[in-house]
Amino acid sequence: MMKIKLGTASLHVTYTDDELKIKVLGYIDAHDDGVGFRDICDNILTFAEDEGKLSQSENEQYQWMELDRSDILRIDRILHDAIAAGKIMIDFNTTHYQAADTYFISIN
Repeated sequence: MMKIKLGTASLHVTYTDDELKIKVLGYIDAHDDGVGFRDICDNILTFAEDEGKLSQSENEQYQWMELDRSDILRIDRILHDAIAAGKIMIDFNTTHYQAADTYFISIN
C-alpha cells in the first residue's frame, strides 16, 4: 500500500562524497552564466530521485521533498573547497539573476 506524506520531507541522498562532488561541480560547469545554490540542491535531489539514490521507503510518496541538512552541508563543503582551489567563484551581482540567491560560476 502506497503512503503519501503531506508537507515537506527532508531526504538524504546516498551518493558518496566523491559522487556528490562530481554531480555538483558538473552541474556548475554545465552552466556558463552561473547557477544558484538552491538550484544546485534542487537538481541534486532530482538526480538522486531519478537514479534511485534517495533514502526513502519504496511504499512512500512525498508531496514536497528537500535535501536533508547533512547533505546541504556536504554541498557547502564541496563549494567551499572548489572556491579555495580556484575552480569556481561566487557571483556577487545578484541583480543579474531572477532570484535572490548565491550564484556560483565555473572558472575555466
